[in-house]
Amino acid sequence: MIDATQDAWTIEPRAGGLVPRLREIWRYRRLAAFFGLKALQKLYARTKLGWAWLIIRPLFPLLVKAVVFGSILAVPSEGVPYFIFLVTSTTIWELLATAAMWGTRSLELNRGLIRQVYVPRLILPFSMITPALLTFVLHLIVLFAAIAWYGVVDRRNYLAGGAGTLWAVVAVMMTLGLALAVSFFTSVPALAARDVRFTLGYVLGFWVFLTPVMYPLSAVPEKWQFWMLLNPMTPIVEAFKFGLLGIGQIHHAALAGSALTIVIVFVGGVLFFVRAEAGAADRV
Repeated sequence: MIDATQDAWTIEPRAGGLVPRLREIWRYRRLAAFFGLKALQKLYARTKLGWAWLIIRPLFPLLVKAVVFGSILAVPSEGVPYFIFLVTSTTIWELLATAAMWGTRSLELNRGLIRQVYVPRLILPFSMITPALLTFVLHLIVLFAAIAWYGVVDRRNYLAGGAGTLWAVVAVMMTLGLALAVSFFTSVPALAARDVRFTLGYVLGFWVFLTPVMYPLSAVPEKWQFWMLLNPMTPIVEAFKFGLLGIGQIHHAALAGSALTIVIVFVGGVLFFVRAEAGAADRV
């Protein structure tokens, strides 16, 4: 560290433990913001359409799913237009998927930097959630536009509003916590093998079908709903839909279980990351 009272550098070993690592994140928050902006610049670099992909990527898959699941298969949507239902649940799911994928690649994308200079590497997964937050905002814009459109057509307000919106905020915070917890475990191995990133993509692809994203939990047979609620994302997605649209219900016990799971995985992920990242960086 630097002693401001002397013209000298004082080199000291880092303090061990979880709390000093978390303090480092706050101390280097401006550096984390720099890495986040850098990730945004890489988002659509070397593409012809550039930032137009920000609109194309979320909108076209939503339209296809809305036609297939909403029109052809007539999946129920708990009293709201299926497109609004789909965009709402997809918004919170994509926050998890995008943040987890970028967090997994955090060390890999900054491989050249960590070879040359020391930075507290724990800030890298945190900084890499920036593209996920941008995607989240874009999905919200699509959602509010859809709510406004259907509100005019149906002459009905589909946005719940009120104090219940806090449940949506809770869902967002829990989703980010889960994404970071996952990326702490995956980012270090992904530095040496791309298989980790590919495997995570497959896991997320299966996981979304076990989460009420394209269908409501109420459409699941009652005997299976208990097992569905063991999925930590199920009560989170339900809380997000309840907070914004007022549909479904809050599963308090399942949500508390998800919160406990996230805390345990988050703490375990930080401890794993701290122990593994130094040796992995030396082998880059």
